[in-house]
Amino acid sequence: MTRLCKNELKFYFIAWTSGVLYSLYHVYLAGRYISTGYGSYYDFAVGWSWIKKRQDISDGEWWTFIPLIKKLVPWVAGQLLISHFIKYKKFNNTVLCSWYIIITATFIWTQLGLSGVLFFLIQPSVVCLLIAIRNLPLIYFVELGTLYLYHYNPLMNLVWNDWLKVNQEWQYLLTVTIFWTQLRSISCSVDNVTRYQHKNLSSFLKNLIEITAYCLYLPTMFTGPFFLYSDFRKGFNGSEKWTVRRVGVTVLNLLRYTFWLLVTELMMHFLYTSALKSYPERVGAFNSWAFYGFGYSMGQFFCNKYIVVYGLAGEFSRADDIDAPPPPKCIGRVHLYSEMWKHFDRGLYQFLVKYIYGPIAQYNFPLKKFFASFLTFGFIYIWHGLAQYVFIWSLFNFIGITIESIARYIGTSSAYNYYLDKYLSPKNARRFHCLIASPLLSMSAVSNFYFFGGMAIGNLFTFRFFQGK
Repeated sequence: MTRLCKNELKFYFIAWTSGVLYSLYHVYLAGRYISTGYGSYYDFAVGWSWIKKRQDISDGEWWTFIPLIKKLVPWVAGQLLISHFIKYKKFNNTVLCSWYIIITATFIWTQLGLSGVLFFLIQPSVVCLLIAIRNLPLIYFVELGTLYLYHYNPLMNLVWNDWLKVNQEWQYLLTVTIFWTQLRSISCSVDNVTRYQHKNLSSFLKNLIEITAYCLYLPTMFTGPFFLYSDFRKGFNGSEKWTVRRVGVTVLNLLRYTFWLLVTELMMHFLYTSALKSYPERVGAFNSWAFYGFGYSMGQFFCNKYIVVYGLAGEFSRADDIDAPPPPKCIGRVHLYSEMWKHFDRGLYQFLVKYIYGPIAQYNFPLKKFFASFLTFGFIYIWHGLAQYVFIWSLFNFIGITIESIARYIGTSSAYNYYLDKYLSPKNARRFHCLIASPLLSMSAVSNFYFFGGMAIGNLFTFRFFQGK
């Protein structure tokens, strides 16, 4: 790609950064209204004493995941200590996997009791039975059917209220966990069906222990990120030595993610992004700077949240020799649909390519990539939740990816490149590509606003976008 001159790039950087900061200042001004009495009592709490401002506590994910991660730290530290001892002594993989199961089951027992442990043993047990049948279409049918079944509220209310008897916070946390576990169960069942090893009871039990250890791997069980079953097996089959450099990298990464945790909680004292989502009538009255700054702040907060959550959980896994995917790339650096999917939730992207998109795209029939993308985003819709705003978000993403694919196809044609070379210099060609990609970036942003803020907030951005304001 042809590079633009430094002064031009500096201008773009300064203009972009200044615009973002100025719009966030307007979001800060708009948020002062709800923080002084208009907002709900449950949206705010007393903030850090030295700031003397109220803190936005309305984001359920943040205030569920962060306390959980803090609670998990001593458990994960114990897991890492014993697991490295097992590897050092060169015990077999079954011993290591048994330790993973024991530490996770003990943690669940302390939080949910025996019923919670039994509940989480169901999925890996079903997976092991499916592998024994060795029928790949049946595996997909059962796994996807189970995924859909988890959205059946009467059944899940029976599980939460009558069996596990958990409060609302744990209901949310367990709902997230079973969907993560479902991805892991699909990964290990599809991978194992081609390397069937259930020759006797001993091999069946060994495989069951390994699958259960993968599905219930403590550092990433509740929060993600997802990593492939093959990466899990690579992790316990080989141990990287703890050198000074490795210790330094691990400590620095943990400090980096902790720093962003503190920065995010600091900004909750000034930008009431999550609380504002509950007041669409107020958001709709914002001026353009505050309105679009609010949209950007939703995306940036969502990005920060998963940089912290995926970063910490992933670093714990890497310390255990499991190559978990890196945290998301900052959304301010992403302008294409395909790049967002590749670089935000990288583990989910690997799953989709390997188990949904790839198996369909390998067949030779017309429009195979279009059909594979359609089914992939259908899976994304079911996995994220059967809500209207999730459907619109998934649909817009599918349309955006399709438009981008068509544009890439046109961009490789000889006729297009002939006219491009004839009328535009390499630098102007780059500027032209940025220009024609801008509407797609706007569409990407609007689709994500549905996902971040729900139907009411998403509709506000759609209406204002088409009004051209």
